[in-house]
Amino acid sequence: MSQREGSLEDPQADSSISPLPHLEAKIHQTHSLARLLTKYAEQLLQEYVQHQGDPFGLPGFSPPWLPVAGLSAPAPGHAGLTTPERLQLDAGPATAAAATASTAAGVFPAKVLGLRVCGLYREWVSRTEADLSQLVPGGPA
Repeated sequence: MSQREGSLEDPQADSSISPLPHLEAKIHQTHSLARLLTKYAEQLLQEYVQHQGDPFGLPGFSPPWLPVAGLSAPAPGHAGLTTPERLQLDAGPATAAAATASTAAGVFPAKVLGLRVCGLYREWVSRTEADLSQLVPGGPA
């Protein structure tokens, strides 16, 4: 077996083969998926509001944004930071299940909780898309 044939079995054995094209393709694919998730998250939020009826769909409706156990919003203090600075501070979204609303507490609080969870999901996937765009070759630096 020639040395070149051996490199096909183990690409890392041949230093002339760069893993960069494969890595770049994975970054592009992941960014595209994040972009798709961002669109779906926006659609989810719009459909959620539409199906809840009044007052959720009324202009100017703004329910209180109470904290949701196990879910955190992107830190507002990060808004003024550059992306590299913010990425250093972010540990990433904590993966946690949304708290279930008790029907004994009433339907309206459960609807507000659902709105909050959908809104937080949209914020996180939007931020993830923006973060991944920093890695896309030729993207924003």
